[in-house]
Amino acid sequence: MESGIDLPGVQPAMSRQLQPHSKPILTQQTRRLFLQRLALLGAATAGSQLLAACSSTSSADAPSTGQQNPTPTEGPRGTLTADHVEGRILVIIELEGGNDGLSTVIPADSKTYYDLRPQLAIDPNDVIALNDRVGLNPRLQRLKQRGVTIVEGVGAPEGDLSHFEMSARWQQGDLDGNSGLRTGFGGRLSDALYRGSPATGVSLGGPAPFLLGRQTMPLSFEGLDDLWTLQPTEWSELSAFQEAIGSFNSGLVSRAYGQLLSLGEKLASVEGTDIDWDDPMLSEGGSIGQQLFLASDVIEADIGTRILYTHHGGFDTHDDHRWQHDYLMSELDAALGGFLDRAETLGFADRVVVATVSEFGRRIRENNGGLDHGTASVMLVTGAIEPRILGEPVDLGQLDENGNPVITTSFDRYFASLAQEWLGIDASSVLPSHPEPLGLL
Repeated sequence: MESGIDLPGVQPAMSRQLQPHSKPILTQQTRRLFLQRLALLGAATAGSQLLAACSSTSSADAPSTGQQNPTPTEGPRGTLTADHVEGRILVIIELEGGNDGLSTVIPADSKTYYDLRPQLAIDPNDVIALNDRVGLNPRLQRLKQRGVTIVEGVGAPEGDLSHFEMSARWQQGDLDGNSGLRTGFGGRLSDALYRGSPATGVSLGGPAPFLLGRQTMPLSFEGLDDLWTLQPTEWSELSAFQEAIGSFNSGLVSRAYGQLLSLGEKLASVEGTDIDWDDPMLSEGGSIGQQLFLASDVIEADIGTRILYTHHGGFDTHDDHRWQHDYLMSELDAALGGFLDRAETLGFADRVVVATVSEFGRRIRENNGGLDHGTASVMLVTGAIEPRILGEPVDLGQLDENGNPVITTSFDRYFASLAQEWLGIDASSVLPSHPEPLGLL
């Protein structure tokens, strides 16, 4: 979890790799505990988070005396548009490691694609056609049935081939890496959507700098085992702690604790249901399926959450690309299909959009069964929007000096569409590059 307090039993976040048989984060008991105790995680650190938020606000308004260039800043303050629709929700899936856009949305009519990938190219007869030019990976059958918008050629025009650099730019919404931002793009969205809920931004796959705001701080879990310290059963000290903070009655911190305890009571009233482990969302969706299952629980609880962040790891496919990528696409398809099914069953399908992000794509030319770091990739958006194709396709015949396609759609325009056209937040108020949206809606 993200906080300034070290809690016993909480381990540092580990880098995620493709682990088909990894320990599940979801169990019948931990899910019910999760529903009842989500807010109390924030109660343990609310004071430090509020102090951090207050401190960052004041420091942002004060003149800088440091020597850093650029000067660190919390970034712009989000402004709602006149046509803002209250209650809409954005779920982000980070495809960690650099997802290959050309194995996700295949240019089935491109001779260059098949010439440069003699082993890794997907047979045009297997592609799920979207039009006479491109189609989806054959593992994305459920997503095709549900409807998906694809955004082509996405990346940073003046990009970098470093995971660390490009992940930081995406997390911060900083196109060129020179804005000195200390807040995340999702955090600035959460600030604009904040209505008093300490769970406005929630990460279900570990720490997420994406959600770090000026006014809001994310509730973040590496896995539900992180919550063992919150079990209010035999640990009398915990019960005493809850009683103490409930009776504390002085100022800003007191109000925050009161909010969080009220939130805990509301979550406790949500009726838990048995988990169907045969549901493809869980039996085939891996970790991302479990994260999206819990995301639907959070949304159903109606606790004021507006931005949710999830992680799907393993996309750094330098070796054995075809098997790994197909496996990851199958998990993603099962997870998204199940999440959209639950959204309909639980009654929030018209309020949620799911969008992917990834730090970069892969090189077009294969390399001994793998693909090196690239530039442009393809983003997927599904949920309560009409399917379409946005952005511009890359020209596979015109590559840069590293053998990568030239970016055609800067990622800040993609973010601008999610912010302004879906959430009703003026894109220029949350993105320092002041981009134009793409036409998502």
